[in-house]
Amino acid sequence: MKPILFLFLLGITVVSGIIRLDGGDGGGDWDYGGGGGGGGHHHHSHSSSSSEEHGHGGHHGPRPPRPPPSRCPSDWMTFNRAQGPWCVKVFYGSTSYTSYTAQSMCQTQGAVLTGIQDADERIQLANAARIVNNANGGLGVLWIGATRRAQCPSKNACAPLGTFEWTDGHTTGTDGFFYAPSEPNALRDANWGIQSCLVLIVSVADGQMGNWNYPHASMDDGFCQRPWPMYACGKTPS
Repeated sequence: MKPILFLFLLGITVVSGIIRLDGGDGGGDWDYGGGGGGGGHHHHSHSSSSSEEHGHGGHHGPRPPRPPPSRCPSDWMTFNRAQGPWCVKVFYGSTSYTSYTAQSMCQTQGAVLTGIQDADERIQLANAARIVNNANGGLGVLWIGATRRAQCPSKNACAPLGTFEWTDGHTTGTDGFFYAPSEPNALRDANWGIQSCLVLIVSVADGQMGNWNYPHASMDDGFCQRPWPMYACGKTPS
């Protein structure tokens, strides 16, 4: 055999041997490039197990328990608002309170004078206040958390729904406002100034009118300095 032909055949044999060594027996550890089918997957699995052994894998331990959802105290009403739950309770004082002192009394409960988000809340609050009022022989007037806007110093300065704003930091919009006829009328007093706070009227029974012959669950602007025994507090769940 001629030397050139012999070398040529020897080259074919060596190349064939390399091909068999690389992929023929499934020895994936030789395939560091990951190009071969079975070999690439074997190499990847070794890397994964190695990562897990060094803390990079899935052994994170049990998840800590989620905290229970916050809830209102059992003797407070819960109003589920779009901005989150809101807790409300009606109180009847051992004495009568101005709007300012009523606010201070709410603060002792970790709360503030509450606003009213919508008509449903308004009716529920007025009905709850009716029970409290009737149990105490009250006058049917309830302090709530709103104040006259500075740009609305007279009856015709603003539209009724734009005259007051909520002060509790949680109530939004104007859907909760509902005034008695001709209110808010912005009366003035020589000592107290303009009516800048808001009360909710509570009648003693369905079909009966409340104070000043106003409907149950309607609102009236009042002098902040005038004392009333009932007030409604609101707070977020603790």
